[in-house]
Amino acid sequence: MSDLIEFLLARIEEDEENVHSWWHQQSVAVLDRALAECEAKRRMVTHYCSIDWTGSKPDGRDDAVVFMRLLALPYAGHPGYRREWRP
Repeated sequence: MSDLIEFLLARIEEDEENVHSWWHQQSVAVLDRALAECEAKRRMVTHYCSIDWTGSKPDGRDDAVVFMRLLALPYAGHPGYRREWRP
């Protein structure tokens, strides 16, 4: 799972870099929303990593893993994406 987390955080960072490169081509509202989406995704991943899964119900972590895999799905075309991450 740590590989998926690392992959997600790297893609989010790339997305932010891309948004900054669009600065002269897009409206401020579009850019602000794109940056807010990157921040929201980063917070979701960070929150997932901060949870102590030892006390959760048996299927709780499985649901969260599916959620992380769904976050990664838009990056399925990236060379670093792994087939086993498909939800």
